[in-house]
Amino acid sequence: MAITILLFLNSVTFVAKYCYMYKWFYLFSVLLLISACNDGDVLQVQLDFDKELSLCQIQTADDGSNITSSFLFYDTRTDPFESLTLLIPRTTTTEAMFNPEESGATQNVAIDGNSKQFHYRSYNGDPNDLICAVIPPAGISVTQNYASTSGTAQFVSVFEDDDDDGIPTALEFDGDTDGDGIPNYKDYDDDGDNVPTINEKPDPNNDGDLADAQDSDGDSIPDYLDQDDDGDGTLTINEDENGNGNLFDDIASGSSSARFLDENFSNSYAVQTTNPNQFKRIVTITITLFNIDISVLSADSLELGTYETIITF
Repeated sequence: MAITILLFLNSVTFVAKYCYMYKWFYLFSVLLLISACNDGDVLQVQLDFDKELSLCQIQTADDGSNITSSFLFYDTRTDPFESLTLLIPRTTTTEAMFNPEESGATQNVAIDGNSKQFHYRSYNGDPNDLICAVIPPAGISVTQNYASTSGTAQFVSVFEDDDDDGIPTALEFDGDTDGDGIPNYKDYDDDGDNVPTINEKPDPNNDGDLADAQDSDGDSIPDYLDQDDDGDGTLTINEDENGNGNLFDDIASGSSSARFLDENFSNSYAVQTTNPNQFKRIVTITITLFNIDISVLSADSLELGTYETIITF
C-alpha cells in the first residue's frame, strides 16, 4: 500500500509540472506569434470590395508632347477609404474587349509597373473624387500605395444581345418571323409590320408568359407575330395613310382606333417610311489578376471584378 501511494504522489507531481511547463510554452508561443505579426512588414488586407468596376480614360503627355491614352479600371470603398486600380494602354487590341466579335473572347495583359499597373491604395478621404480627377480635390490624398510590378490581367468579354421588345431574349433565339435576316432576339419588329413588337403588347402583365399576348383579330396569332393585326385583308404595314412610320396616329373618320386595328377600314397605302431596326448589346468584362505580388498581398489569382457596357446597334 505504501508503494502504491508513493507512486500515485509521484504521478501527481509529474502531471503538475507538465501542466505548468505546457502553460508557459503556450504563452511563449502566443507572444512569439503576436510579435511576428506586428513587426511592421506584414499587414492584413481585407479586399471587401463590391467588384463592380468603374472606368475612366487617362491621357498623359511626355516631354515631346506625345499623348498616351490609357484605360483605368477601378473599384473603391469608403469604410475605410481604399481603392483597387488597374491601368492598361488604350490600343486597338484593348479597345476590342468592349465590343468583341465573339462572346467569351479573352485577352491577357502583362503587368509591368510602367504602362500596365495594378495598385492597392488607401486615402484620407473619398477616393471617388480623386482617381479620375484632372484637378485633384484639395484635402484628399493617397496615404498608402502598394503596386505590383508583375503578374497578368486577364479580360474575358461576354455579351448578350437584346432588342428590348418586351420578350425575354431566351424565348426568341430560334426565330426570324418576318424573314428579314434579323433573328427575333435582335429584331425590334418581329413580324415586319412597321409596328415595334413592344407596342403590340406581347406580354401585357410583364410576367414572362406570352400566353396572354394581344391578339386583336382573334386568329390565334399574337399581334407581334401577325402581319395583318386586324384581319381585314390589308397588311398592317400598308395601313399607314400619312406615311410617317407611326401607324397609331392614322385614325379613319368615324373610327376610334388606328386603321391597322380597325377591321372596318382596309384601304391600302404605299409604304413611305420603314422604321430602322435597333437593338442593344450588353457586354460584361470580367477581370482576373494572376500572380500579383505586393507587400501586403500575394495571390495566385484575384478576381478584380466586372465592368459592364451597353452598345446600341
